[in-house]
Amino acid sequence: MKRILFTVCMLLGCVLFTMAQEDSYKIEGKLANTVNGKLLLVANTDKGMLDIGEATVTNGVFEFTGRMPELTLVYLMPVKKNAVLASFMLENANYTITMGANELIVESDGEAQKVWKEFYDLDKYLNQSQKQLDMQARANPPQLQRLQQEFKKIVAKVEADELALIKKHNDSPVSAFVIASKLPQSLDEVKLAERYDALSEKAKATSYGKQIAADLEMMKKVAVGEIAPNFSAPLADGGVLSLHETKAKVKVVDFWASWCGPCRAENVNLIKIYKRYRPKGLEIISVSIDDNRQAWLSAIGQDGSDWKNVSDLKGGQSEIATAYSVKGIPCTFILDGENRIVAKNLRGKDLEKKIDEMLKKKK
Repeated sequence: MKRILFTVCMLLGCVLFTMAQEDSYKIEGKLANTVNGKLLLVANTDKGMLDIGEATVTNGVFEFTGRMPELTLVYLMPVKKNAVLASFMLENANYTITMGANELIVESDGEAQKVWKEFYDLDKYLNQSQKQLDMQARANPPQLQRLQQEFKKIVAKVEADELALIKKHNDSPVSAFVIASKLPQSLDEVKLAERYDALSEKAKATSYGKQIAADLEMMKKVAVGEIAPNFSAPLADGGVLSLHETKAKVKVVDFWASWCGPCRAENVNLIKIYKRYRPKGLEIISVSIDDNRQAWLSAIGQDGSDWKNVSDLKGGQSEIATAYSVKGIPCTFILDGENRIVAKNLRGKDLEKKIDEMLKKKK
């Protein structure tokens, strides 16, 4: 009887040990023998970047162990956090990290990393293509327009391939994560809805799936064809502006900030457009995502943004930006005289062409 009880206890112990292993992760690093130092494991969470582990590398060997409550993108970094050595999807599984020819290779017995690598390789191809075309453009400026068109075709192909991967792995939380990670301006509501609809109910039930659903609901309120949400905000030169009370045949609502380089560069184009079309019925309302009044006013003066500038000076907590589902800047909405959204995120010549087209229809 004692022998039987002992056997049962041994079996139960094995089961519990196996469950404990499946409920935790283990990352083993096997790099070059000369590699030594310390590494951090940093998780990309909804609360920001969090250090979740530290390991000492001795003769190229290191190890991280722990438990993840949910699938999370993590980065392997030196303690100075001045570089990303590797990024991968961390779940409660076993991982090995080895030295490749040009990058660290991450392998796992879990499904998430295998799915993630397919998406990662697609993004890697896009980034490499962009770098190559940028180099060609710098070497041969007259070919810029042709190279830009070529890049647009590459982007379209990558987006199609990404959607195919989402449909292929529609049950994976990785697919939901990939979609959620592209929310800051990379996807409009049409593309976002298409990707969200491709997910299974299981993937939609993850925190990433719920985030997509919430953002999609917000984005629908500022979709093309909808009436733009009204807002009132302090003007840079005093007084208060109401969007719907501002009279114009065409309105451009431009979200920007003094610290945003691309926004400041786009102001150069807006100045030209404003000078040309202001007499014909155009109004520009720039909404700053600044929280420093002096920095905001200085940028307006330096750029010569001689149109209506407003800000609630709440930075990332701007209620106006939240109402417009702004997740990245520059972000632009083009409205007609009835405050209906006609187009979004047009820049340079594309923006000018749209304004010209709308004003001609008003004649």
